[in-house]
Parts: sequence; C-alpha cells; structure tokens
Amino acid sequence: MFKKELCDLCGDCVYLCPYVDYDREESIEQFRRLTEGETPEIVGQCVTCVACNWFCEKGANPFDLILERQEETGVLQIPEQNIQLFRNLPNSPSEVIEGEPDRPVVSLCSVGDLVPGLFEGRLFEGCTFLKGGRYFCNVGWVHLGCLSPVREGAQTVVDNLAETGASEIVFYHDDCYALLSSMIKEYGIEVPFKPVHIIEYLRDFVRDRRSDISPLGMRVAYQQPCASRYTPWKDEWLDELFDLIGVERVSRKYDRRFALCCGSPMMPRDREKALEIKERNVRDAVEHGAQAMAYLCPLCVLNLRKPAAASGLENHHIIELVRKALGEI
Repeated sequence: MFKKELCDLCGDCVYLCPYVDYDREESIEQFRRLTEGETPEIVGQCVTCVACNWFCEKGANPFDLILERQEETGVLQIPEQNIQLFRNLPNSPSEVIEGEPDRPVVSLCSVGDLVPGLFEGRLFEGCTFLKGGRYFCNVGWVHLGCLSPVREGAQTVVDNLAETGASEIVFYHDDCYALLSSMIKEYGIEVPFKPVHIIEYLRDFVRDRRSDISPLGMRVAYQQPCASRYTPWKDEWLDELFDLIGVERVSRKYDRRFALCCGSPMMPRDREKALEIKERNVRDAVEHGAQAMAYLCPLCVLNLRKPAAASGLENHHIIELVRKALGEI
C-alpha cells in the first residue's frame, strides 16, 4: 500500500530506476503528478519489477501507487491472451503427491514443471508436493499491472494450502512466499502455517550435512526474482547457502538493490525492450567474471538461459547447484 504521508517527493523511486533515464528534477515531477492523480509517462514505462519500493528509504511503497494507476487505466495494454491465461490458471489441473508424514510439504504453485528434474535426490526424498492451479498464488498479476486479483484470491490460496494440515510449507515459487510472508499482512488474513522459502530450506539442509558437501568453486551471477523485493531478508540466507556450497556470488552492477528483471514481463508488450534488458543483464554477468547464471525463478531460467549460453555462461537453478555440491549431478 502506498503511504503518501511518508513520501517527501525526493524522486529516488524514478531517478534510480534502471529502465528509464530521467534527471532528478523530472523524476520528482513524474512522481508528483502521480500523487496528484495523473498518469505520467513513468506509469506506462514501468516494467513492474518492484525495485522502486526498495529505492524508497522512507518506506512509502511508490510501486504500489504505480501499480494502482496501471490497473485503473490499463495503460500497459497487456494482450488479452495473456490476461486470459492468468484468469484460467487457478482452474488448471492440480494434484497432491503424498509423501512421508514426517517429511516437508512443498508447494510448487503452477510453475513446478517448468524446469524438469529439480525435485529429485536426497533434498526432496519423501516430501509431499502440491501442484497446480489450487496453489497458484496470483502474484504474477502484478506484472500485468493488476493487484486486485492477488488481494481477492489470497484467502482461497491460504485455505487451499491449509487443507494439508501442515504446520510448515516450503515454497518453491518466490511469488508464493512473497504473498504468504509479506503481502498478506495488508489483507488482514491469518496464515495458519509457517511459510518457509526454498532458499531457507536448502540452507538448513546443507547446514546439517556439511561433511557431505564438495565445494563447487564456481563464480555465479545471481538472477534475483522481482518478487524478492517484497522479502529482502532472504538475501542473507542465499549468501550463506552459496558460501556453504562453495559458490561466489560475483559483485556486479545489476544485482541486489539494482537487480534487473529477466525481461519476461516485458515480452507481451515491448519485445525489443525485453531483449535489451536481457542483453544488458547477461553482458553485466560476463563483464564481472561470472562462469554461470544462477536462478531461483523458473521463468527467469526460461527467459535468460539462451542469451546466457550464447555468451558462454552456464545456467544453473540454485537447487541444481546444491545437488551438484552433494555429488548428485
């Protein structure tokens, strides 16, 4: 939720955005117009990466206001076929793959099969898996310039997950964890289980099995998902995980606070800009000495693996990196 009382119109939210090129004065003017009910150019230029909420040191959540205006005006002009896809996702086939009663419950949302072969080996042996539309968190609607479907569907998602009776649920999809550990607090909905992020789960697994780990000695450029802006505390967990498995997260321009989107949200509305974002991201990884791109979001994998490989980089999901360190791959 945008907190107008905390906004001092410093302009950082627009000025620091890596996708536009406004000077400080024009950045302030863009956001001033937005707070006064107008729809300035920045609303349509926004790639919906949520970064401006991080840029705002006052905690005003400027992206939330941009998103509100995007939904009011439809300025992003998302193709109807993409909107229809999201409308249908909650009704897509779902299943519960029962595991052992003392093993974790893992929610794969509707994206669990996009990167085949991840949920194998010791990491997930005996786990229960939740798959499909009943567990779709709706947070992806943000990339279509809409927040209301996320808010309106939140209670149903919580209820469907709670049916498992699990006291903890591990979330593979960063969007799901963002909803259930952060966004949900504004909706007044109680979550009757502990949301556990996949990074937290992997870190704890490796912590308990240090003697089984063979450090990888690999330098990677991490591709941070946009939804991570809602849950920034995970970054410390990831750094510890990388340290435990012998992976160096290279220091580069487009990481952490200034991480670039993978380009996926831009593809339906501006393919040329999406390709430019991808190229800039991969070039930055190469120039800072990375051997590989490391991913969390499966859509980031699908969107960046080809340009990364073409530039000589390997592609690894973080689950694959852990399995390599365990000697399974």
